[in-house]
Amino acid sequence: MAWASIDGMQAADKASRALDRALLAIFLEAAGALIDQLVDAGISDPADIARRLNRRGFPCFGRPRWGAGTVSMVRRRRAIERGVDEALSRQESACSPSDSVLGSAPASI
Repeated sequence: MAWASIDGMQAADKASRALDRALLAIFLEAAGALIDQLVDAGISDPADIARRLNRRGFPCFGRPRWGAGTVSMVRRRRAIERGVDEALSRQESACSPSDSVLGSAPASI
């Protein structure tokens, strides 16, 4: 009987972690868009961005207030996501059916 409750707890922990990851992804998208707007407006100092977010009352995920490190983390994660997305799109566009081994004509002997 005890094992069943442990298994149930493990499943609940996995579901909770999955929910936390999904919420973090949503937060990073929203906060990142706002931070990008501030950077585009010429405000690039993470501490200044953090002050502005705190003054406007924009909530920080898992923390009571924004800090320069949190702003930098959001910017880094968004840059990584963009880099991965751009790398994948370049890789997909670089591969065309004529370039692939499967799409090429058989070699003559």
